Amino acid sequence: MHKFDPKNLKKLDNPTRRKYMPPYKTLEKFGLKSKGTGTFLDIGCGIGYFTIPAAKILSNGRAIGIDILPEMLEHAKERAEGLNNIEFKLCEEYKFPIESESIDYAMLSNVLHEIEDKNKYIKEIKRTLNNDGQIFIIEWKKSKPIMDHL
Repeated sequence: MHKFDPKNLKKLDNPTRRKYMPPYKTLEKFGLKSKGTGTFLDIGCGIGYFTIPAAKILSNGRAIGIDILPEMLEHAKERAEGLNNIEFKLCEEYKFPIESESIDYAMLSNVLHEIEDKNKYIKEIKRTLNNDGQIFIIEWKKSKPIMDHL
């Protein structure tokens, strides 16, 4: 399976991505409320593109970002400096260092296409969610390039 190459880190936060997937508006569409409570889990958090805004929105809650790549977590930690309700943890692909039934909001952004055993992965996410927990999934849709349609 394809895995994201940390050499392409700059692709994770750029003007085009912010235009089509603005982090604050996206999280608010998913139901996060300003000065909200709860625990947000960003699975495959990369540079913290959603984790950091979630921590700011949930100022009375907390945000956790997990990733399998230590390089990503180091970059995310640097970007999150000064926030006290956020943490980043290294994880295994099918095993998260998260207590069972402790998460209110779980999010995956462009991660599922990198996962071979999707059922096993979703089962691990479900384990972390509390009874009222919600999961948000953003995923690539493979399509033909625009030039193919002309």
